[in-house]
Amino acid sequence: MIAHGISEKNKGKGFMNRKIRQIICVILSLICVIAIWDKPVLAYEKSSNYSDIDSQIKKEIKELHIPGMAIAIVDSKEVLFSEAYGNCDNLDTPFIIGSLSKSFTALAVMQLVEEEKVDLDTTISDYIDTSDYFINASDGDKITVRQLLNQTSGLGTYQRFGNAKITESYGQHQYANINYGLLGEIIEAVSGVSYSEYMNKKIFLPLHMEHTAATFEQSKENGLIRGYRNYFGFPIAGEPDYPDEHSWSTVPAGYLSSSVSDMAKYLQMYLNGGMGIISQDSLNTMFYENVYVDDNTPYYYGMGWTLTEEYTEPVLGHSGLVENYISNMLLLPESGLGIVILINMNDYLVTNQLADIISKNVIFAILGKEQYKISGNPYIVRHLLLNVAYFALLTTAVYPIATIKKWKKKKRTKPLTAFDIIRHGILPLLLLCLPEMIGVPIWVIWYFVKDVCVVLLVSSSLLFSVGLYKIFYRIHWRMKMEKFEWIRCPVCGNKTRNRIKEDTELKNFPLYCPKCKHESLIEVKDLQITVIK
Repeated sequence: MIAHGISEKNKGKGFMNRKIRQIICVILSLICVIAIWDKPVLAYEKSSNYSDIDSQIKKEIKELHIPGMAIAIVDSKEVLFSEAYGNCDNLDTPFIIGSLSKSFTALAVMQLVEEEKVDLDTTISDYIDTSDYFINASDGDKITVRQLLNQTSGLGTYQRFGNAKITESYGQHQYANINYGLLGEIIEAVSGVSYSEYMNKKIFLPLHMEHTAATFEQSKENGLIRGYRNYFGFPIAGEPDYPDEHSWSTVPAGYLSSSVSDMAKYLQMYLNGGMGIISQDSLNTMFYENVYVDDNTPYYYGMGWTLTEEYTEPVLGHSGLVENYISNMLLLPESGLGIVILINMNDYLVTNQLADIISKNVIFAILGKEQYKISGNPYIVRHLLLNVAYFALLTTAVYPIATIKKWKKKKRTKPLTAFDIIRHGILPLLLLCLPEMIGVPIWVIWYFVKDVCVVLLVSSSLLFSVGLYKIFYRIHWRMKMEKFEWIRCPVCGNKTRNRIKEDTELKNFPLYCPKCKHESLIEVKDLQITVIK
């Protein structure tokens, strides 16, 4: 009985111990789940993701003929991954960052807002003399600082200082560099120093961004990497068209320079709530007081930052594009990550999409999603097709020149046909107007796709010039024919090599015909020919 009792007691204890162990296991499991759920950084701590990204970038650098590139992935505490590729010597090498500059300008404006020197809802005419920038100075009384920041001012995409005017898009988002150019002017007017001085003192130096500059001279002193533009599928090195006061873009809108190491610090500032540079409330205003942009995707524009909800979490960012450089930066506030990519080549067909795609692939790697497959084939195919189109167009333009001698011989006496009018008149005009017809001024084509612009200008010029030549040649020939008349052989009727004018007189003139080899004796007076023999 005792033994049995002990057995039952021990059995009860064993049962209780199993229950306790099960409960403890469940609790520990819940803790682990909560820990994992609360710590999304675990998803990107696997180094394999970065090695995959690194190998993919190396492949694309080669396939897409990219001269140089730099990338950095950061969290709030450290740089998780950074690398320089191609002719980018190191992570401190500056690139022109394009429209990433807008976030810096917006940051500076929000600093002035915090200092109560600028009010977001005050019109810009309270800060600057708008007559210097607008066709109608009164337009400055309608546009607020906030509207410049979120690009709802109504100013046109391709407007410049001096020709600015409000369009029908007022109150709606319309991306325009002039908005941020005007914000740069406001910063100077309110702070009393140049835009460059303000950025150095208030942003670059506090963040220890030693390789970032707001002037071209300082950018070159910092070792600005040479940029490349694509011509007919080949990257050609060249200086950027650094803006002046009459340019389409301005430094505050698109021409700051920075290195990937400095941009890593810049993104970490945002991930750490402003780090004393700006308050979190102001950051929230920049990020989330935005306007709806794209009907196709959930895409919004804040103040120097875009917001998209096409991923599993909201992603903040901005892309940059100038004539010799492209860039992209992204922030994942929920995951606590920042990504920046800088490339020293502008290839409008392919490479301009690459920075965005690489950035997305980093996000997909972090989120465990399938990445985009990038291939050099589109680069080759697109440029090949475009070069074929170039060749066809130039051939169309050159052919009339090659056949002009034949035309002069056979068709000079005939009037211009409808085909001639289309080829030499309408077609050149269509080629010159083509950029405007698709909504892009030809000078913008010159900025970004010079090879296209050169082909259009050369082809239209050749076609039009040949048309003018034909017109003036016929006029000149007819004038000559009005003064001269060919002497025809009295035997075969063929033109000889001799011509007469109204005042020409000939007596006993031996006329030789090169066709029938017959010689005649003639007399000429008042354009009348008399055969003597």
